[in-house]
Amino acid sequence: MLEQSSRDLLVVTAQLIEAACRARDGDSHGTRAHIALAVALLDGHPGPRITGNTSDRGSRQSPRGGFATWQSRRLAANVDANLAGKIVIKDLAASLNISVGHFCRAFKHTFGMPARNWIRHRRIELAQGLMLTTGASLSEIALSCGMSDQSHFTRSFRRIVGETPSSWRQTRHGAIDERVTELACPGTMKPNSDGAPGLTQTRCARAKSAKGTSSTDPLRRPCENPE
Repeated sequence: MLEQSSRDLLVVTAQLIEAACRARDGDSHGTRAHIALAVALLDGHPGPRITGNTSDRGSRQSPRGGFATWQSRRLAANVDANLAGKIVIKDLAASLNISVGHFCRAFKHTFGMPARNWIRHRRIELAQGLMLTTGASLSEIALSCGMSDQSHFTRSFRRIVGETPSSWRQTRHGAIDERVTELACPGTMKPNSDGAPGLTQTRCARAKSAKGTSSTDPLRRPCENPE
């Protein structure tokens, strides 16, 4: 089972990558929302979840009728420690020594959504981190996040994120690969309008292909013109 700090870092990683993808697509609100969530997690302040459309609904916490900061942190730690299994609302309420009714009202005031929904979002966020940082299959990730099977995971993921897990994973890995290529090959051009690689892309690809067999200066950058 993952330690608390490891789980948090997985979620933060996923949120920052998602923020970068939103920024690339021109979604400034989505970018800010995902960065804000990553910062909140790093600060130890579990907050409202982000849905696929990054709506502001439920993003404001009520100062009255909600949990104290220490209660919110205890709940988040309790939930995160049990994401691989079944989480019962009654047990969460008992951990704070309050009734289920009081717990549900205070939870919605604090987190902007019912506890069951928040827990589901928490599972999906962990799954996103695992999809980006491990090579585990979707079925393995589903079980690690407390989903009964891959089908259950896919339905929940699509409802919250707006696309299937496999599509989301492929798109984000593609964005990461593009960024790595840009850093390794400054000035890399996007494909031509007909889909063929651009000049710099072709040159970079050739340089990378020759890297393993060439005996030239190993300090030469992958995209450096050999001429």
